[in-house]
Amino acid sequence: MRAMSQSAHACGKMVIVTSKIHSLLTRVRTYPRQTAIIAGSAIVGLTLFGLVLVNQTRVVDFSYDGAACVNRLTVMPHLYGSTDDSSYRLDFKGLIGPDSWPLLSKQTCVEPIAQPIEGTTSLAIVMKGLNLPVGAVSVKVPAAPRAQTTDFIDKAISTTRPLEVSLSSPDRIHNYNFEVDEQSVACQPGDSLISCDITKLDLEQGKRYEAALLRSFKDQTPIQIARGELETLTPLEIVESSIESGHKHFDVPTEYRFKFSRQLDDQPKVQVVQTGVENAADIAIETTATGEELLVKLTQPLPREAKFEIRLLDIVGRDGSTLAEPKIYTIETSGGPSVAGVSVGKSSVSPGSLIVVTFDQPLAESIDVAKFARSTGVASVVRRHSANQISFQLQGGGLCAGFSLQVDKGLTSGSNSEVSRDAWKYDSRIVCGTSAVIGYSVRGRPIVAHYFGSGATTILFTGGIHGNELSSVQTMQGWVDYLYANAHQLPANRKVVVVPNLNPDGIAAGSRNNANNVNLGRNYPTANWQARIETASGTLEHGGGTSPGSEPETKAILALTRQLRPRLEVSFHSQGRLVGANKYADSVSIGNTYAATVGYSTMFYNAEAVMGYAMTGEYEDWMGEEMGIPAILIELPSHYGNYASYQLPALLKMVAI
Repeated sequence: MRAMSQSAHACGKMVIVTSKIHSLLTRVRTYPRQTAIIAGSAIVGLTLFGLVLVNQTRVVDFSYDGAACVNRLTVMPHLYGSTDDSSYRLDFKGLIGPDSWPLLSKQTCVEPIAQPIEGTTSLAIVMKGLNLPVGAVSVKVPAAPRAQTTDFIDKAISTTRPLEVSLSSPDRIHNYNFEVDEQSVACQPGDSLISCDITKLDLEQGKRYEAALLRSFKDQTPIQIARGELETLTPLEIVESSIESGHKHFDVPTEYRFKFSRQLDDQPKVQVVQTGVENAADIAIETTATGEELLVKLTQPLPREAKFEIRLLDIVGRDGSTLAEPKIYTIETSGGPSVAGVSVGKSSVSPGSLIVVTFDQPLAESIDVAKFARSTGVASVVRRHSANQISFQLQGGGLCAGFSLQVDKGLTSGSNSEVSRDAWKYDSRIVCGTSAVIGYSVRGRPIVAHYFGSGATTILFTGGIHGNELSSVQTMQGWVDYLYANAHQLPANRKVVVVPNLNPDGIAAGSRNNANNVNLGRNYPTANWQARIETASGTLEHGGGTSPGSEPETKAILALTRQLRPRLEVSFHSQGRLVGANKYADSVSIGNTYAATVGYSTMFYNAEAVMGYAMTGEYEDWMGEEMGIPAILIELPSHYGNYASYQLPALLKMVAI
């Protein structure tokens, strides 16, 4: 019965096929009789033979790489196809015969029209138009390719190169997308890999991102096949260079070297460009990357007296890392030699000094520097001092004598053969004062007086009589510094003497009194001198000394004052913004002038009330009593600070009194 059933089924197929080709035989009747008989017989025979072949099940091993075919002959392949609801489309390849009526095909192929599913799928072969199965294709589908996630998860990747992810087998069936922080880029298939152009995602170097790999079939919703964190490579860094930005070339450079933190690709992009010039062509260079080093070689000399930029624009490491941003070095080239410095200031130069002038580059050895350099105002001997220096040995020079140093243009460089274009001149002045030790403190520290001018009328300035009044010393030292540079401006009939520090032991210790605990301001031989004195903190036995003028510091200033017999004495103390006077000669008038100039109050007739205690044995009173010399006393605002610049207008007025 089973054999009879199979036979009946086969007969049924034959009937259907016979009716299908009826139209073909009808067309054949139009041919000449003999031709029609032969053609009709061939059609019927081939059709019947084809049905026998098609009825045999064909096995196709599916490939994700594209074509999935089996080598089997099919007669009259245009008659057959797959059902409309099939997951695969049937296709016959290797056709033999006319394109419109092929007689044979060599291969039976399947193309997925839905997501392939792992396992075996049976595809029915049907007669076109009848949808009647006449055969079958068995499609064996392997598992979908697996992605090698270690190619990007927990791995440092380059932001400048496409990301390649290995697959367990080639895949040209699916679409792949790579997602990073909600940005996505399509991946292109390759041999057992996919290439994802992540350069389009604008990822930063040296950062971590959440990433995912998605796969989809045609227009279906993508599915996630891998997810994890990826890390981008840290930027390439320059660790050494033969040049610093801002460098000025006095020589003729030929090359620049740069060392990076990683080995380099062999295609660096570097430019050397002259700046400040319109339409300037790039400087011709050759670049060579060897390991971690980049050599930039100039193939032509850089123009002189010009500025340039060395631009490291696109430097890529072998691992794909790059500079965080282009690195630009600014450089310039010099012209001929020019003076870079001189060893003296504009004043206070010692007589007979050796003055050294330094150039920005070596001078040519052939130059006779004495023919190019000279001094005026004070004679000198000019010599070569070193490769880039010349010296002026001053021959004497009086106090405050002005002089000039001159260097002609035309000096040839020893580095680049350029010639200086400009002459150079420098004005200075011999020191305007002298100094001498007038005595020593209890502990042997020198007490120094500074002398300025040569006039017959002397103005004496003192400071530091109390060791806790440091501002009086600092202000008087500032006054001394000013006079050493500017005493040539003093009136011709004036001499100025300054003793900045009358109590060096007290200043060193920060103590009001000297090393014998004597208040030097109360140790002078006045009519009211007392050994026992009143102070702001109470009574001090022997605070006025064992006798008038008993202290070495007092003896020193007494002797100097008697020697000078100054027109005026001005002493500095602190603190209070006050001006006092000894009320001898025109001291009150002078005090008013000083107070008005600096904006201080006066205490000419109420000093003891202002200070809060009786004052005996004072320096200013002694001068008035013994020599009738007017003296004023200045109380500075605080114990610390140099008030010389603020006091200067008043000091100059005192000099002119």
